[in-house]
Amino acid sequence: MARTRTRRSLLALAAGPCLFAARTPRFQQTDLFHQGEGGVHTYRIPALLETRRGTLLAVADARHDGAGDLPARISLVLRRSPDGGRTWSAIRTLRAVPEGGVGDASLLLERRSGRIWCFHAYGPPGIGFLASKPGTVTGPTTLQVHAITSDDDGETWSAPVDLTPRMKDPAWQGMFATSGTHFQLRRGRFLLPVVVRDAAGLVSSRNAYSDDSGNTWKTGPAIAPGTDESKAVELAGGTVLQNMRNGGTRAIARSHDGGITFDPATHDEALIDPSCNAGLARYRGGRRDLLVFTNAAAAQRRNLTVRLSPDGGHTWPRSRVLHAGPAAYSTVVPLRDGTLAVLYERGETSSTERITFARFDLDWVERG
Repeated sequence: MARTRTRRSLLALAAGPCLFAARTPRFQQTDLFHQGEGGVHTYRIPALLETRRGTLLAVADARHDGAGDLPARISLVLRRSPDGGRTWSAIRTLRAVPEGGVGDASLLLERRSGRIWCFHAYGPPGIGFLASKPGTVTGPTTLQVHAITSDDDGETWSAPVDLTPRMKDPAWQGMFATSGTHFQLRRGRFLLPVVVRDAAGLVSSRNAYSDDSGNTWKTGPAIAPGTDESKAVELAGGTVLQNMRNGGTRAIARSHDGGITFDPATHDEALIDPSCNAGLARYRGGRRDLLVFTNAAAAQRRNLTVRLSPDGGHTWPRSRVLHAGPAAYSTVVPLRDGTLAVLYERGETSSTERITFARFDLDWVERG
């Protein structure tokens, strides 16, 4: 009898890893915004956030008359999910303006208060990034950085605040905040990646930052010439890693003063990119401490791919394609239950056909 029990125990131990490996990875996907829905020509520019209460907020541009950027007629729209992305509210208008347009939303959660920030661009009539003029801090000829906030899980939102005078040098020709999801640093700093076209017309990535919960702001120097939309993440030792749009591969730079100044930028040859906005986040769960990166990993806007790095972005040994067809902007958020959420643009013939929410666990990526 004892020998039988021992043998069964050994068999169970031997079977354990095989049974674990056979577990089906978790994956779900839902289209949230469809081209033409609600009379809107195209939905673009995904932003995603999990609130302190666990509600998911998905924000996008409603580009009413065409797929183009500001100064087109654009509004911001919102959908909310109280159950981790299984069900979603109807589309509602988050902000619309009578003249000009608003777009390129990004979301940031203030950990202590639970306040949600939605940064976005406001273009007065005829003004986009390339038409924006220097000479005034804010006004009818300058693309502006605005923000609205919510203290009730995204149910209601404040009136917009124009942050342009607090962030923009009057000599600069244009400025906007990178769309997607941004994160508060460990010591409380708000870090907002921005794109600046300076007095000479040179475009570069920078960070606007606030150390007093968004009351005052400063903008740091250019990180690297020719860089564009970027994402920043704080690593385990406090180093800030900036991942920037810069042509055929992603440009990378590291900061040791909280995202203000940076070491010289290099290119990560593993991160192929068609010059497109991407997603970056830090995942911490159990003993895992990973970076998660999402982008259209091809020479053209297609092949939306999720990558994992166990060493602070030096290598990316695990990856999986989320959508092999046309795809463009994306953002990624680690959720409190240990899964990952990605909101991204995709389609069958064009990357602007719809915006899709995907949720999956690490197993889904690592077994891909």
